[in-house]
Amino acid sequence: MKKAIFILAVLLHASLMPLCAQCLTLEVYGINQSQGYLYVAIYDSKDNFMKAPIAAFRAEVKADTLRIPCQGLPPGEYALSLYQDVNGNGRLDTGTFGIPQEPYGFSNNAKGVMGPPSYKQCLFTLREDTVMEIELQ
Repeated sequence: MKKAIFILAVLLHASLMPLCAQCLTLEVYGINQSQGYLYVAIYDSKDNFMKAPIAAFRAEVKADTLRIPCQGLPPGEYALSLYQDVNGNGRLDTGTFGIPQEPYGFSNNAKGVMGPPSYKQCLFTLREDTVMEIELQ
């Protein structure tokens, strides 16, 4: 009997887990060249921002607008950065003074002055399924 209750509890817990995760859908526009990959990094703290993302992935760029689902994030506060690797070398190319030479963007379409925007500027709260529009710069 204890084994049956344990199995039932595990199955119930597993069936409820998707209800705890939210779906963040990114709508990325302002893509001038439909080539390469879009690299996305998601951060959950100021200390890790632009250093150690909690999640990172890439999506192939095939159109001038991308719709990317990011499933499985628990409710919380996040910031994200992304860039389009147009030439396919796996990194964001920069020029003089570290200025990006490839398209990039941040959550809330935040813009930095003399560098990337702050974590606070990029911060958003995920409580329910959300669509976030980001324009590449």
